[in-house]
Order: sequence, then structure tokens, then C-alpha cells
Amino acid sequence: MNLLRFALPLPLLVAAPALSHAQPAPPSPRIEALPPDTLGPLAELSAPGAAALVFFPDGGPQARTTVAVRVDAPAAIVRRALLDAARWPEFMPALSRVEETARFGRRAAYRFDVAAGLLTVHATTAITERSARRIDLDVDASDFGPAGARWELIPQDPAHTLLVITSWSDPAQGHWLFRQAASSDPSATAGMNVAVDLTLALSLARRARALAGTPTPARPEPWTDDGAALEAPSPGPWMALHPRYYTLVFALTPDGAVRSVNVTGQTFGPAAEVIARVRDVSRYRDHLPGVRASSWDAPPAEGTPARAHLLLRTPFDAGEGEVERRLEGPATVFIDGRSGELAGSRWRWDVTTDPIRGTFLSLTGVPNAATATLLTRAVSAREPFLVPGATALRQLVWLRSMLAGIRPG
Repeated sequence: MNLLRFALPLPLLVAAPALSHAQPAPPSPRIEALPPDTLGPLAELSAPGAAALVFFPDGGPQARTTVAVRVDAPAAIVRRALLDAARWPEFMPALSRVEETARFGRRAAYRFDVAAGLLTVHATTAITERSARRIDLDVDASDFGPAGARWELIPQDPAHTLLVITSWSDPAQGHWLFRQAASSDPSATAGMNVAVDLTLALSLARRARALAGTPTPARPEPWTDDGAALEAPSPGPWMALHPRYYTLVFALTPDGAVRSVNVTGQTFGPAAEVIARVRDVSRYRDHLPGVRASSWDAPPAEGTPARAHLLLRTPFDAGEGEVERRLEGPATVFIDGRSGELAGSRWRWDVTTDPIRGTFLSLTGVPNAATATLLTRAVSAREPFLVPGATALRQLVWLRSMLAGIRPG
């Protein structure tokens, strides 16, 4: 997989010329509401800050991604923040202008201008109030290609709302640069959807909180490592979401910075094979895109930490150094960066089994400013909430690659 092409939408934010020749969108695919037996586990997963589901990640425009955020504001105020699109540029820095071009009843048309660096992208959109708890967005024409989203506002109690965004997009019908990005990897479209929807959801959550009169800290740093222990999701009802979905969890600090990103996938393959892969750091180059070199410093001894050398090169992370592998029990592997640019990097792999649902693999990681590429820094300077989305994209690719080729036992 060519990760540089995979990341095209992000470098475009800082280095590409203005785009044009937007194409009209075909009729929008239908976005179904999530059933109650999915919403409940999703709300559970979002407790640390935000959660996401990825359905059919290789499906391009058929892929569906859902992002859920618990908002500290009543549903009526969240709805107000959503519908006041003309003010979105006040709290979404990537939007340089939003102009209302028409309104009919509960449907309003807008022109969105997205500006970052040398790039200006235009989109013609429509926002429709379907009900007090549902709002739809349709991208009718855009250099990004057609897209659509369904926003649902689910009251949790009088002062809290679960904001759920489910979306699709088809960058293969956009400008040729986005067509190249969409064709670079089967999961590219779904990954871009997660990054954009997470940005929208977290930004709108902060806006609604401000409208509700709750003091809101300044816009947070895009990431932080406060030293808190990496935590994988505890076993629970959310596991029933697999294998239909991949699940993602974004843990936030109190001021809204992303502390860690977790991605979980499922296989009916044998747990022993999954464990063997995540333990053998020297073979990461064979399984993880972007790991260009991996080798043990010395043969690992049972029961003691082992050192390995890693060379990482992706559009989002670049670094080289020593890492220490620590085993905790039979199915948890910690990877801690010890030297070079990797010093301070932290990852955690967890393998769990269920007699009915199979084998689960979780990858939890923290962003590391020392390995952030110029691209990552440039993107975060304009829109910091894109950074955890890009991190989730890379971890989703890693997790799927680690599970690739493992057959049912």
C-alpha cells in the first residue's frame, strides 16, 4: 500500500493549488438509522470522549462511518449549533466562508469554502431539518466529490445529548487528486470520513457547550500525552458490534485534547496466531504499512523486556529509534519508545477471546509530537481535530493489516 497516496487529502491542505470543475452529485444513497441495539453499545464506547464505527471499510461510497460524541448540552441547543451553519467558520478554522444561497421551509442551501494554505475547495450543500432529532446534510457538488451525512440528536438526560453522525462519500467522483487518494487503498474513503466527521462532531460539541452557558476552555492542543495508562475498552455489550463493524474510541482530556486512540477488530482466526504476530516486533515490517525496518537488538528472553529497532515512515509519523516490548500476561503487549524520535511513543496491543464471537484485537496508542511530520504539524495548525482522525486512520490500517491472512482455525 502506498501510504503517501493514501494521505493525499491531508497534504492537499497545505500544498495544493485551488481546485475547480466540481461535478454534480448523483442521487444520494440512503443512510439508515442505527438500530437501538447498536446505539446503546456505541453510547457506551463514547464515554471516554468519542467513538466511531466503520462498516464495510473497503466499500468506497458504500462504506458507512458513524461518529458519536456525548455533548454537555441539551438536544435543543445542539440542534441550534447544527442549524446555524453560517457561524460554523467561527469554531471550524478550515472553513473560510459559509454563505446561505437559498432557503425553502426546513431546507437551506449553502456554499462552503474550505481554505488552508494554498488550497481553496468549494462545496454546494443542503441542510434539511427532518425532525427535532434528525438533520441531514447533502453535498450536491464539490471538488471532494458527492457526500451525505445524517445527524441524530439523542437525549441522554435533560443536560446531555449523544450527537451521532453517519456519513458516506465518493471522492472517486471529485477532482483527480481526490480520485487518486480514493483509489490508493481500499480503506481510504472510510478513513477520510472518520477524520472529517470526528472534526465536525467535536467542534459542534464545543460550540453547543458554549451556547449552553458552560465555560469552554480555549481550543485544545491537537494531542497530549499526560502520562495516563493506556486503556483498552473493557469487555462489554459493545463487542456484539463485531464483526459487522470496526470500533474506534477516542479518549479525551478534560479540556478536549485527544489522549489516546483505540481501534478494535475481530477475526475467527486462532488467538495464538494473533498473539504471535503482535509479540514479534522484529516482524512488524512484514505486517504494518509504514514500518520500513524492524529487528531485535538481541534475542528476547522469556519474562524480561526486549529491545528492538524500528524505522517508521508514513505521511503522519516519521521516526527511528529503540523500542521496548513488555508483555503483560499472555495476551497484552506494550511497545514503549526509548530513544531517537520514537522516545515517548506508546502503543498497546490486546488480544481477547470470546467463545461465540471469536478473537478480538485492539490497538491503543498516543500521539507523539516528536514523530509528527511536517504534514501533520501543518494540518493541526489549521484544524487540530483532524489529527486524531488521521491517527485513527493509520491505526485502522495497521490493525487490519495485522489481522490480514489469518484464517479461521
